Amino acid sequence: MKIKEVEELSGMTRANIRFYEKEGLLSPQRKSNGYRDYTEEDVETLKRIRLLRSIHISLEDIKALNENVFELTELLPAHLMKLKEKNQDLEQSRFICEQLCGAQASYRSFDAQHYLDMLNYSLSEVPPELKEDSVPKVTAPWRRYFARRIDESIYALLWDAVLACFFHVNIMEMSWLGWVVELIMTACILLLIEPTLLSCFGTTPGKILFGLRVSAESGARLTWREAFQRTWLVLGKGSGFHIPVYRLIREYKSYRDCRAGENMEWEEENVLWLNRRYAPAKAVGAVFLMMLLTGATFYIWQAGAIPQNRGNISAAQYAENFNEMQTFYQTDRQLNLPEFYLTPDGDSSLWLTDSGTWEKRNGGTYIVDTVNTYAALPQLHFEEMDGVLTGVSFSAEYKNENIEIASYGDLMALTALSFICAQDSYNLTAAPPSLLYRRIKESADTFQDFTFSEAGITVEAAFQCCGYEFRQAQYSSSEVLVPVYGEEPYFQVEYRVYKSGDKIAINNEF
Repeated sequence: MKIKEVEELSGMTRANIRFYEKEGLLSPQRKSNGYRDYTEEDVETLKRIRLLRSIHISLEDIKALNENVFELTELLPAHLMKLKEKNQDLEQSRFICEQLCGAQASYRSFDAQHYLDMLNYSLSEVPPELKEDSVPKVTAPWRRYFARRIDESIYALLWDAVLACFFHVNIMEMSWLGWVVELIMTACILLLIEPTLLSCFGTTPGKILFGLRVSAESGARLTWREAFQRTWLVLGKGSGFHIPVYRLIREYKSYRDCRAGENMEWEEENVLWLNRRYAPAKAVGAVFLMMLLTGATFYIWQAGAIPQNRGNISAAQYAENFNEMQTFYQTDRQLNLPEFYLTPDGDSSLWLTDSGTWEKRNGGTYIVDTVNTYAALPQLHFEEMDGVLTGVSFSAEYKNENIEIASYGDLMALTALSFICAQDSYNLTAAPPSLLYRRIKESADTFQDFTFSEAGITVEAAFQCCGYEFRQAQYSSSEVLVPVYGEEPYFQVEYRVYKSGDKIAINNEF
């Protein structure tokens, strides 16, 4: 029978039953799946223990009876003398003891239920002695929750590192499918790593910081199989397999049951221990670790922008870097157009070729006409020496043309980063790609001249503009340059990214 049935028949709690197993008073058989299978004899043994503990017989004496060190008839007279020395509160225990003594009861055969019926305790009431005979139960729902969140953050970070470093995925801008895959892979990593940690060390990083430890009921380490079974139940019953909404439901139920002192389903065959020593220091450690994980997430996110082609690259390799950067930063539009509210479904970015021209991607949906006429996307010019790229540039000039000019911010940022991040001397920590991207774009969006150098690459931008004014683009939140009626509009931009001998300081405009 299952432990729940044993609880009902014996009137003992699960913690009592596990405690007596640990003390060697009970040895249930195991099924093929590892779960205990209790018998009627086990129930009778528990009833005998309940009765004897209720009349204040010590656990050591009961263990001696169980090991046939002496018989109950030898123990009871001496115990009866002790009871007579106590106050009237023990009268009931004395009465039962007298009845047992008079009946010459044997430990192996006396009818415990008959004498339990004589007591005033109901099965729902727990005698004081039984409260002492319990495996310690840890509730602490918030400790459990934050320990779990720290562990899951570590497992998710491992998958993010794989995505960013090997597949160059922007982990901050993933699609819904990407998030689904992340949830699945985080769960898989959890099922692989956590059982290993529990079976080897009895704890995890999150549990260490909150003073939690898991062991078998004997106090020994869990086997890998036992640890895996526990982790699987935590994942399903406690976290709802990370399924949105369902996870909240399961976590709330687990929180409520834990607060009420209910037994967690994943702790049927193991024990959770709590060490409250050094709690303030551990709390500081938990905060520090969360800050460290946040920093590591940012670093991994930035590492995803590092292109595959690095060092002395060719024009073709640079084009690959540029297109890879477009994908990473999800600039899924033609770079000469503003960011429209209504855009075609899918990726409509143009692909850079190794000759500096632009081509459509197979399967892409493109805007072929707009209400207004926008400046064309300029061709990139490559400077090479012995097959090695030394510079990239583009320029555009419009005189007395009725066209609107969108920001060159994304184009300039992608052009620069595709070259800067490819240098062996580039320092990811000192100049994260997203920070460089934002700085370039902010200056270019306002059509302000700027120049700076990073990793031995100099970036220069120069604008000339008259007869234009800023106006919000139609169907867009961004501003564009629009010719002023009655004036002669003129616009020129020159942009160059090239290898330089010396690093120069960023000017005030940048």
